[in-house]
Amino acid sequence: MTNHPIKRTIVLMALYIVIFFMLREWLLPIVDLTNTGHLNLFLLFVAVCLLTNIVHLNGWISAVIKFAYILWFLMYVYTGTKVFSIESVLTLSSDFQNSWLALMQKDWNGVENSFRSILFFILLWMTIYLIHYWVTVKHTIIHFLLVTIIFLVLLDTFSEYNAKFAIIRVMFLGLLLLGTLHANHLFETNAVERKGIKYIAVLVPLAVMLIASTIFAYAMPKKGPMVTLPKSLSTLMDQQGKGSSAIGKIGYVEDDKKLGGPFKMDARVVFNAKADSNQYWRIETKDIYTSKGWERKKGDVYVEAFNQNENIPLTIKPGSKMDQTTAEIEMKKDFKFIMQTYGLMNVSNVEPGVSFYREIDGEKIRSLKDEEEIALEAYTISYSSPKYSLKALKKTSTNDLKKLSKDYNTYLQLPKTLPKRVKRLSKDITKDEKSLYGKANAIVDYFKYNNYVYSRDKVAIPGKNDDYVDQFLFDTKMGYCDNFSSSMVVMLRSIGIPARWVKGFSEGEEVQNVAGEQKEFVITNNNAHSWVEAYLPGIGWMSFEPTIGFEGFDNVLDDVKNQQQPTPINPKKEDKEEKQKQQKAEKKKEEKTKEEKQKQKQKQDKKQAQKEKANEPVMSKKSTMVMTTIIGALLVLTLILVLFRRKWIPKAIIALYRMKKPENISIDHAYHQLLKQLDHAGLKKGNGQTLQDYANYVDERLSTTHMSKITALYEQRIYSNNYTQLDWLEIKESWEYLINRTSG
Repeated sequence: MTNHPIKRTIVLMALYIVIFFMLREWLLPIVDLTNTGHLNLFLLFVAVCLLTNIVHLNGWISAVIKFAYILWFLMYVYTGTKVFSIESVLTLSSDFQNSWLALMQKDWNGVENSFRSILFFILLWMTIYLIHYWVTVKHTIIHFLLVTIIFLVLLDTFSEYNAKFAIIRVMFLGLLLLGTLHANHLFETNAVERKGIKYIAVLVPLAVMLIASTIFAYAMPKKGPMVTLPKSLSTLMDQQGKGSSAIGKIGYVEDDKKLGGPFKMDARVVFNAKADSNQYWRIETKDIYTSKGWERKKGDVYVEAFNQNENIPLTIKPGSKMDQTTAEIEMKKDFKFIMQTYGLMNVSNVEPGVSFYREIDGEKIRSLKDEEEIALEAYTISYSSPKYSLKALKKTSTNDLKKLSKDYNTYLQLPKTLPKRVKRLSKDITKDEKSLYGKANAIVDYFKYNNYVYSRDKVAIPGKNDDYVDQFLFDTKMGYCDNFSSSMVVMLRSIGIPARWVKGFSEGEEVQNVAGEQKEFVITNNNAHSWVEAYLPGIGWMSFEPTIGFEGFDNVLDDVKNQQQPTPINPKKEDKEEKQKQQKAEKKKEEKTKEEKQKQKQKQDKKQAQKEKANEPVMSKKSTMVMTTIIGALLVLTLILVLFRRKWIPKAIIALYRMKKPENISIDHAYHQLLKQLDHAGLKKGNGQTLQDYANYVDERLSTTHMSKITALYEQRIYSNNYTQLDWLEIKESWEYLINRTSG
């Protein structure tokens, strides 16, 4: 590097701009493959780290800035509350505690995403520091370039990420960086003064050749692989996890090929909504049931484009324009699609140049800008909730199904392997209902009154020969929304009613009233939900909520008796059979004697006492285990630090000196510290050996000229009366290089 401070800063800034774009090539696939999101925020952290190195910011100040940024990121992304608030701190503290306990118990799935983000930030921090060392001390970046290329090649081979153009970009940036560093090295070793015209004479031909070769590489056709590549890691992991009982996390995902298994709650906020009332937030529908989950139709995806403020062509028509209202959406997660309410009319209040398209088969609405899918931070939707006439619903009949076109056959698809008892059960449940609407509600009620249980924990995964719906209906009778909704769709199809599976989010939690009549709702990953849409001839597509514990949709107008009162879409059946069942159940409860109740209470008291006794030693054991683990970890850490002290002590010495201001550094102390470290590394100064002879010996052993340079300047300072004060910056890079070599 040049000795002139301004020139040195300009050169370093140019190099770090190239490094920034190389690090971006690392982050792009990581964010893409892991669905992490917030790429720009990670890149901003990289820029902050590089900038602090360029301006030689004090180490402590630099660390405080980086820690503050990481803390802000965690609160902004994961807490959903006001940044740097008590709620945010408590939420993060809880996440860290849970993650630490999960690590202690080797429960890798239990580690919270916020804790994983911290580890990722630390890795980024260390990587940038290592790159800074390579650039400023080693004057080479070949190691980082090779690792980057290997990383991209492995991703391109073993994952779904296409890295062929990323590799070309990295080669261009890496070779440009190598050429610049080599030019600096030539200037330094040959004592050539660094002038702009000399840099141009060296670097311009290099840049021209690299640009020409890059354009050629982009333009040339890419030959396919000589052999069949292995399946992506995600596919292999899916196959390996088939039938596994691993606990997943709730939230919206696009892949529903394999349903089942328990999940953990996740209270991270997905989006906020300001609306007149609570809504179900629809994202997409799926129509191919595979016996293990849901898929979309294979082949080309047909779409229909529209712009903001234009009417959206959906299969469920909106209600009256008189009832039109709006909802303001503020996204907290980078979803590249639109949240839909029922009766959606248009989307507005987005940045210029944004357009939309609807996938015709699944009705997912995606946002575009410059022909690239983008995630909108905020937008407004206009909608009018559809209303259905109860009189018209009661007139729907099975005869109408015969008149449906072949277009609805897709929504009657069932796998050939579906057990026959599913169809028999569906017919038996609905045989007494005349209207299609009544048959649909009969299925909803069947789940309510036949000992089905909503559970997130004890949920089975279908085996190789099991059908997901059949297993739930007859074997387990326990599950969550996916079990209930998938079962209802299959049951409707088995009796000839077209139906489709719907994914999105339930209403969310109302947090506060805002200006006007609108209310504010917070929708988290816990609100990820699935439900059912059935096609009733003469009515159209209509939504149903079969999952126990969810209120469902209130969009049916009871006009049978000339009333206009909204009635729940899934009203409770009140026929004679149900009343008799309820009366019998109440009588059974009343028949329990007082003695039996007392015995039951005594048993519960005994169990409670046993639990309290058992909990005390368990808690003490847990505390002891945690303390023992912490002490053991500290001992192991101490042992590692002692054993590898020759590796980390030089790094620590450099870090301590970098925290000091150059004018506060004692050159004498720094030089003797260097002699001490060289001594520890086996390069001991002999008795009677002059400093210059020792410097020549060190340079010969290490194949450098740094020690002679430092010693010559040091001796001039000591022995020359006319020599001015030695500037620390003159020997800083050579001194750090030699200190680092003592760790090797």
